[in-house]
Amino acid sequence: MDIQYLGEHLFIGKLGNFFVVLCFVAALFSSYAYFQTAKENELTPSWKKLARGGFLVHAAAVFGIAGTLFYMIFNHYFEYQYVWQHSNKSLPLQYMLSCFWEGQEGSFLLWTFWHAVLGMFLIKTSKTWEAPVMTVFSSVQVFLASMLLGIIISDYRLGSNPFLLLREHPEFQDLPFTKVPNYLENLDGKGLNPLLQNYWMVIHPPILFLGFASTVVPFCFAIAGLWKQKFGEWVKPALSWTFFGIMIFGVGILMGGAWAYESLSFGGFWAWDPVENASLVPWLTMVGAGHVMLIYKTNNRSLTTVLFLTIITFVLVLYSTFLTRSGILGDTSVHAFTDLGMSGQLLVYLLFYLFLGIGLIVFHRNKIKSLGSEESSSSREFWMFIGSLVLLISSFQIIFTTSIPVINKVLGTNLAPPLKPVEHYNSWQMPIAVVIALLIAIGQYFNYRKTDIKKFYKKITISFVVASILTVIGIFVFELKNFFYIALFLTSTFSITANLDYLIRILKGKISKAGASVAHIGFGMILLGALVSAGTSQTISVNTSGTDISKLGETFNNADNIMLAKGDTLKMGPYFVAYTGKEKRGINVYFKVEYFTKNADNTYTPEFVLEPLIQLNERMGNAAEPDTRHFLHKDVYTHITYADLENLNADTTSYTEAKAKTIAIGDTIFTSNSILVLEGLVKNIDKQRYSLAETDLAVGALFKVFNFEKKLSNLMPVFVLKGNRIESISAIENNLGLKINFVKLNPETGKVDVEVSEKVSNKKDFIIMKAIIFPAINILWFGCIIMAIGTVLAIIKRAKTQSTKKVSE
Repeated sequence: MDIQYLGEHLFIGKLGNFFVVLCFVAALFSSYAYFQTAKENELTPSWKKLARGGFLVHAAAVFGIAGTLFYMIFNHYFEYQYVWQHSNKSLPLQYMLSCFWEGQEGSFLLWTFWHAVLGMFLIKTSKTWEAPVMTVFSSVQVFLASMLLGIIISDYRLGSNPFLLLREHPEFQDLPFTKVPNYLENLDGKGLNPLLQNYWMVIHPPILFLGFASTVVPFCFAIAGLWKQKFGEWVKPALSWTFFGIMIFGVGILMGGAWAYESLSFGGFWAWDPVENASLVPWLTMVGAGHVMLIYKTNNRSLTTVLFLTIITFVLVLYSTFLTRSGILGDTSVHAFTDLGMSGQLLVYLLFYLFLGIGLIVFHRNKIKSLGSEESSSSREFWMFIGSLVLLISSFQIIFTTSIPVINKVLGTNLAPPLKPVEHYNSWQMPIAVVIALLIAIGQYFNYRKTDIKKFYKKITISFVVASILTVIGIFVFELKNFFYIALFLTSTFSITANLDYLIRILKGKISKAGASVAHIGFGMILLGALVSAGTSQTISVNTSGTDISKLGETFNNADNIMLAKGDTLKMGPYFVAYTGKEKRGINVYFKVEYFTKNADNTYTPEFVLEPLIQLNERMGNAAEPDTRHFLHKDVYTHITYADLENLNADTTSYTEAKAKTIAIGDTIFTSNSILVLEGLVKNIDKQRYSLAETDLAVGALFKVFNFEKKLSNLMPVFVLKGNRIESISAIENNLGLKINFVKLNPETGKVDVEVSEKVSNKKDFIIMKAIIFPAINILWFGCIIMAIGTVLAIIKRAKTQSTKKVSE
């Protein structure tokens, strides 16, 4: 007899599954219909209408899937596994959006959603390119839609369905709750990862996935050009799309850096994490592709490079998806997804488009011929080409090291990932960054075709001298000693001054024509800001408390973690700091840290207050979130590395939960306000004092107790054996609020088991905190904004130029 489950909303799941199937079938039909349209015969108009209709149905189905999933999440339909896995009833409303894309199915849906939006724009704007471009584009949608199917074919599951019922999920279908008709009455969701409960994670993923999606448009134009043997004509309509992708993709990556800086506790905006790398690499190749497109547009050269970089950019997006969702990076990245059994499907997807793109290039290699003359080494296009090659080299180094787990798995090798990834990647990428910054500085001063070298040197002299003077000042201000630091400071400053000079003197301040210059100024500022803020950052949280915190564990270092007891004021770098208490607000515990400067008369002037927090999450583990004080010239960044979170709401007269310890004579126990040393075992117990019978066997554990003021006292809990019954007589130190129980004696090892608890009111409240000063970090953030503005200006200029040409034609 089937169980009649109570309270389940089955219709909404069936509706979602209907949209999933419709999405897949309509994309498949649209791709086929566009393929027929591209044949250009008498039936082309009919096929074109069907193809467009099929894609619009597909887009409507994608919007239907997204709307259905949002509805389920907002209404807490925990009978569905995806909703249960990523949300719960206590989650703040603003983070419900993050639940949508936290899981693999949601992230693929977000990707598919943006493709559907871009596809409708392509239908409207691609004109004669519509049929071949949309054939390829719709085929990509077929693959993406298949990732949501979740159907079983010969024991192989194709995709993962977000509308699967919790009780039907393989991990839950045999559990006892699936036999209870009203299991939903007390069911709450697992909840959102605490690291994602941040406003950046509401806006960063959609922007980043729009960047991922944007790479498909130039790819489709390139494949369409090869297919229809219009080998170079596709570059013109693809150019604006490419720079749109560069802008959106870049902004998405930079938003990820801002999220890491504000929300993660590793102390910085970029950690060369494998998932960060997997996003950065296709952006680098896309930047290279865009610049080589400009070369081809000018003199019809470097077409093979244009095709390769355009195709490999999209393939690298697929590869980054494989890396982050196959589970292969699980041990090397904190961002990677676990494997949902789709790695094989992802690999097929990747290889299909890799072989399609590279295969077409190889097949037509004899027809892909450049018509222009050879580039002069003094031409702008030559140095743009060199810059693109340098970006390709940078990409190769990053992706090779990131792919070490893949290489080991495929080839059976045992290559070790770098133990210190930041130092490893910096050692490779900093020289590359120096070259890129130099090329950005001088590139626009070259003319197309050929340049008068004497005039070139004359034009760049002023900006180079200014950059050199600023570098000398920077060496002293930021105490730069590393050769590559100095070189990057010089070249990144040169890239800013040279492009600013070009904007003022050559372009006469015409912002509408200065998109490239503005974008290059922004990129130079990003390089300069990253160098100064990260390369010369100062950890100021040297422990001055007098208590050795290294004994708390390997991760605690007196050189960069300071212990602050409540009420104490300690010197920390240029400040004095005081921890004044903690406050629980919702699921967050805020720790109030006040910063002061000391005056000549030994009084203190308050400067600012920071409240780093720890988010409480029983299921996924607590997460520390930093707090930062922003100044124009620096940031003061802090996060909690240790805090006592027990008994936050306990009665102050009660004792904390006892902590069990197994120790030998001479061992030490640390409490929040004292140090206990086991001196020895006492066998001659005064039985009358402890109200013991003569037949009772008793032994005491004698502890010497030191408080933080070095005052000494003794404590002796007693272990008693009364016949077959064991008792423990507690030892209490009221001044310190300590209670010790002697619970077990191990005669063979000579060790004893004790339990230590502390009175809540007497327990000394303290935190261990890390604080870093990031100088001039605002140069980086301003650079991000300026680069985005410059790219938008370049896109607008090219769009206007293209529309003007169409009108004149």
